[in-house]
Amino acid sequence: MRGRQRTISGGLTISCVLTIACATTGGSSPEDTLAYVVPSPATAVYEIVDTAAVYVNSPVGALDIPTNSATTLSMTFEMDPRGVRATGSVERFAASMSNPMQGTLSADLGDVTGHLEMVFGRRGVEEVVSVPAVAGPAAQLAPFHHIANDLFPRLPAGAVDPGATWVDTVTWTIDDGTIETNSTTVYTHTLVGDTVVDGRTLRQIVVAGDVTNDAEIIQAGTTITQSLTGTATGFVLWDTERGLLAEAFFERELEGSMAMPGMAPFNMGFEGPVRVRLRN
Repeated sequence: MRGRQRTISGGLTISCVLTIACATTGGSSPEDTLAYVVPSPATAVYEIVDTAAVYVNSPVGALDIPTNSATTLSMTFEMDPRGVRATGSVERFAASMSNPMQGTLSADLGDVTGHLEMVFGRRGVEEVVSVPAVAGPAAQLAPFHHIANDLFPRLPAGAVDPGATWVDTVTWTIDDGTIETNSTTVYTHTLVGDTVVDGRTLRQIVVAGDVTNDAEIIQAGTTITQSLTGTATGFVLWDTERGLLAEAFFERELEGSMAMPGMAPFNMGFEGPVRVRLRN
């Protein structure tokens, strides 16, 4: 992975990506402050389910290509000079994509190598050190760069009241020789207030994102290019006591075009939900 950076509204730029939890000091966040802190216990397990429908209006007819992935990430946290270092191992992974023209492509835990390692500051990620990978044609099913960059929120600089908003621009790139993806999303976050889930008080943040995604995929010697724009909207539930994301949900709707050698560009789209839940 190369060239990742997160640009914060107001001119602050830091290299980064995933935000699962942490801060410059341990302990719980003040009740009126949203901040990543070292959780107690210093472990967390996240379930991430990503379900999408890709549709293509190709010269040979309309195609519906369902894709899905289910990931379990086990995270541990420790202090770092810049804040907190988080290390995650993939405990469970299953993904598939069904293309009527090419059959079903699938991957499981045996196809995953490496681990997720990140350094966090109080407002979010300072650096992504490493990301798990899936080798070969199934690499396009790997959700790990998306998880690292897009699924967890940047937090405001200090205490905020309900109705407060803040903006975060996230840009990331993948280039592993068979897939190159460039993604930029401008997220607007709005603090709604408190909500109670299973007897626990959580802070609810509404998220709206404008997405641009360009990709180049090499399959069997053929280069396929994609260009999509659209929205990602949803919410985040934040546990101030633990300083952890408790849940996140995003619905994505993207439209654009695909091009292959010897063919004129044709329309395509991508839509579907992704959900993140803290298991424990």
